[in-house]
Amino acid sequence: MDVRKALTFRASSIGDCLMGKYLLENIHAEVPEARLGIVIASRGDMIRDLFAAYPWLEVIEANRRSPRSLLALLRDFHGSDLVVTQYAGKRGGRFSLTSKFFARLLARKGGLVGFADASAWNGTLYDRLLPVRSDRAIAEHERAVLMAAGIPVSLPFPKLIRLPDDAVVRKFGLEAGKYVVMHFFAGGKGRSLSPEKSRELLAVLQSVLPTDISILVSGSAADRASAQSIAGGTGAKVIAGETTVQEMMNLISRSRGVVSVDTGMAHIAAELGKPLVVLRTCLGRQWWLPEQYGADASITIFSCDEVCAAGHRYNGYPDCLGAIPVEAVAKAVRTYMLPDPVRES
Repeated sequence: MDVRKALTFRASSIGDCLMGKYLLENIHAEVPEARLGIVIASRGDMIRDLFAAYPWLEVIEANRRSPRSLLALLRDFHGSDLVVTQYAGKRGGRFSLTSKFFARLLARKGGLVGFADASAWNGTLYDRLLPVRSDRAIAEHERAVLMAAGIPVSLPFPKLIRLPDDAVVRKFGLEAGKYVVMHFFAGGKGRSLSPEKSRELLAVLQSVLPTDISILVSGSAADRASAQSIAGGTGAKVIAGETTVQEMMNLISRSRGVVSVDTGMAHIAAELGKPLVVLRTCLGRQWWLPEQYGADASITIFSCDEVCAAGHRYNGYPDCLGAIPVEAVAKAVRTYMLPDPVRES
């Protein structure tokens, strides 16, 4: 495909936008002069910060509340050679119909690609629909789009580039390689650890980490009060709400590693190539299959899918997260994030 302009429509979250970036950077590798954009409905400043090291990637925040933004999008990307909408976020769900209609308006004939979902409009709108499989890594769906469009997959797995910033470690009084990042929050209770489980995990990790290794508790500004409550009296340093995305990326890059629930922060750590321990729900399996970041990636995954054998269960917080043994998580941290002399002591 001869690509001069290409777009992808994504949900306004870090994980989904990282996948959109992965799609577009493969196009950029093949056609560096092409104009490439990612369309989101909100959180434009956050996503622009996430991709600050990608000057060729346009982050476009457009929604019905701002007709001017839609007109600008239409002016700049009408007649795009390839427009891709993402898969539905939940089984049986559907991607935004409004976004699908606008994507059709922007794409030239033959250029609109999407994924099968519950919408009855798909056959009318799309030039090509691809299947969604729960046994397939999310990144595999992006690679399927590229292959369908005749674009080589130059980058086998997603990687993330940051703007180097040495000052951020000093800002928080830290020493590179002397701390572990913990992230308990996922934008709501449905994918987060309960406060009780978070405190239990934090306490166990502190008991196995050397005294010269600090623990940082990260999160958004909305998570700060919860983070302070969890970390209260433990000596862990709460940085929730105090960093930009780029600052957080730099802190992760200089850390021993990251312990996180299945959320954007975990995907940032994975793409930066840091040792990562992920606690995922039974609904997040396809985000962490070996084909997502490579079988050799330094990622250890914990889950208790058997708890939800009869269907996903949660009592405010997911039961399948709450059932993960904290001692096993602590052992993985000690094994993969500490230097050999410390592990052998």
